Parts: sequence; C-alpha cells; structure tokens
Amino acid sequence: MTNVRTTLAACLALCTMAIGGRAGADKMSTGDSKTDGLMVAIQEKLKSIKTCETRVRTLLTVEGEQYEIVDDIAIQAPARMRVSRVLAGRIRQTIVSDGSLLWRYDPEEKIVYRINMARVYRSTQVEADADQPNPMRPFRALEWKSIRYSGTDTLKGEILRVFEAVPEVTLLYADLPEPPSRVRFSVHPGDGLVRQVRYYNTKGGELLSRDFETLKTNVKVDEDQFDFVVPAGVHVMDVTDDIIDLIKTTKSTPPKK
Repeated sequence: MTNVRTTLAACLALCTMAIGGRAGADKMSTGDSKTDGLMVAIQEKLKSIKTCETRVRTLLTVEGEQYEIVDDIAIQAPARMRVSRVLAGRIRQTIVSDGSLLWRYDPEEKIVYRINMARVYRSTQVEADADQPNPMRPFRALEWKSIRYSGTDTLKGEILRVFEAVPEVTLLYADLPEPPSRVRFSVHPGDGLVRQVRYYNTKGGELLSRDFETLKTNVKVDEDQFDFVVPAGVHVMDVTDDIIDLIKTTKSTPPKK
C-alpha cells in the first residue's frame, strides 16, 4: 500500500494531462487546411458550453503494473475545475482550481499542496493545470504544427473526429516512467468535447489511455465547490517553486523523439 501510494503520488499527482485549447489558438494554423477547418468548427461548438460534468477513466502502466484512475469532474468555463480522484481503487485526492490557484488535497496523508498557477506560467510558459482532464479543451499542450486530422472512429455508435499530434513538454514528461512521443485523441463533432485520448511512446506502445464517460453539458453547478477551503488539522505546502523548477529542468532536456 505504501509503495503504491509513493509511486502514484510521484507519477500521477500532476501528470494526468488533459488536452485543451490555449489562448488565441484558433487564430493559429497547423499548416494543414483540412485540419485547421475541422479545429475551427470544433472550437465554435465549444463556445456554447459553459459547464461540464464527466467521469474520466484512465489506465496507466507504472513499473510493469497497470493502475486505474477514476476522476469525477465538474468544470465551469473558462478555468474553474473540481476533480474527485480515486487512484488504484483506494487512494483518494481532491483537486480544485479557480483559475488562479490550484489545490491538491490528500485526506489520508492530511496534506494540501498549493500551486500559484499565474507564477508558474510566467516562469515557464506552461499551464500548471494542463495535466488535469478537461474535455472542453481539446487542443492544449500540443505542438501546434504537428496536429493532424487522421480520420474518423466509431465509439458506442457515434462517429468521432480523430486527431494525432506530438505532446508539448509538460509535467507529464517529468512524471511518467517513459515520455510520450505521440497522442491520439477523438472528439465528438456535435459538441466538440473529447471522448478518448491515447498516449504512445517512440516505439508505438501505449503508455496511457483515457476515456471520458457520462458527459453532461451546461448543467447547473454549485459554484462554491470551486473555492477550496483548507480542512482543519491539515498541513499546507506551497509547491509553486518546486513545480517551476521541475518544468524548467524537463524543458531543458526534452526527450528524444
């Protein structure tokens, strides 16, 4: 139990990267007109979505063992999020972001980790919450010129748009045992939301899979859930500088592709 917690805390606390869109991204070209056109259409669909609730099921292989991560997520555009996470069926965490601060609470260990998101971005040009699952942001943390539309896929009777790209260097590179070299993700053309994500290594082996389930959009959400209140008796650690150092170190030695 302790070994599982230690491994997952190191590899998963900040690594379950979600794909999303960055500011002004819809004004950029990938260099491929078909890809650009489909991306613009998806982003137009997303403009009408103000809130979203979903369950995300992630499978990750760490040191030869496969672990499941289940996230129940509430999102309010543009940047508020609450994640209730269960790791390996028994380790629980809560992650809350109000767009300015990100909090991660481990109730069993009675520790809260605090990250100043603005300071991380100013220092690294990396969004500190880019690792969190967010189906409303399908094109974040990708090397923009590498994004390509690759066709369609069918999931539960629905036809999805499939894209492939090279992931940008984020905390995922530092935390996974092996860095991802390619990501394949499927987006529903009707609402623009992500349904599936798959990360691969340089040899084409799957490193991580993520499925977005029970998606609900424009639902009424409790806004108080995005304001994190530190529980009594819990130790708070500001890890902003640690995150900045980690990102800078990872960016200075990017993995070979």
